[in-house]
Amino acid sequence: MTSLARLLLAACLVAASIAIATTGGDAIPIWVVGISARLDVSPEIGARITAGACAALAGIVVLLGRRGRTPARLVAAALALSGLADGSAIYALGDEATVGFLRPLLQLAVGLLTLWGLSTGRKESKKSPMRHPGLAGAGVIASLAVGAAIAANIDVPMPESFRNASGSNARGADGRFIVNDLQADEWAGMTLEETGLLEHLPAIAPLSQSQPTLISFYRSNCGLCHDLFDKHFGGRLPVRLIAIQVPPAEGVELVENDLPEDVVCPDCVRLKLPEGPVWLVTTPVVVEIVDGRIACVSQDDFERCIDDAITRQDAMTTDVRDPPTG
Repeated sequence: MTSLARLLLAACLVAASIAIATTGGDAIPIWVVGISARLDVSPEIGARITAGACAALAGIVVLLGRRGRTPARLVAAALALSGLADGSAIYALGDEATVGFLRPLLQLAVGLLTLWGLSTGRKESKKSPMRHPGLAGAGVIASLAVGAAIAANIDVPMPESFRNASGSNARGADGRFIVNDLQADEWAGMTLEETGLLEHLPAIAPLSQSQPTLISFYRSNCGLCHDLFDKHFGGRLPVRLIAIQVPPAEGVELVENDLPEDVVCPDCVRLKLPEGPVWLVTTPVVVEIVDGRIACVSQDDFERCIDDAITRQDAMTTDVRDPPTG
């Protein structure tokens, strides 16, 4: 039973690796996209690493033989948790991927089924063709090498909706500059979709799903922007911070000044609007996102949004530590 469960788990991991390599974005759990964005890594690289990891784990689970029972349990549990995280993200964000809830349900079902088989099945005979630890170790090394080769060489197709920024052109068909209006002063109470921000930076959705999030638009030649980041975002805050750089329009050169090349924000996830178009964005501005909705916008009293986000985060932390008793 445990041998069959291991083989089933390995087969599903290989299938996942193939699906990612051929299907691309629709086969990638949303949490992988979110982590890639937080680490400032392209979604393609995150997908390639995931595909390689699935292939490597499949080989390890099989080649370790009966020694791989505990690692197989961990892999099965991780697969089930991945399904839960993916399904939660789809539900919270209203994900429009064609796979819908099929992807997280498959992860959850395979993870739980194989975990049950590995935990309750009859133990295998100790007579195993992989009983020598040297052979098992060689199998692990070979699996890791194959996984690394897959991650380094496959070309994963990714939809534009999974990128940090879409590739907008600078000019329309009539030759005029494309003008994008992202004035945030009327965003309070809107969902992220209603603001239009996700059309240009879809990575904000997975980044802001799990906790109160502060985003701030800035221009590198804006003195007030540098002041905002130096005063409020130079140290650590208990909330997620996203710094969004607003580039100049195509052909526009910034006036030289004594300001640093970029704002100081060690804990920020850094995104940048696509270069080329004209961006109508007031800078600096601080926007608070809670549960996919704009909770606060401020262009002067920045502490108001910052304090509100911190208060919400503290309340969430308290609820987790001290759940209500009935």
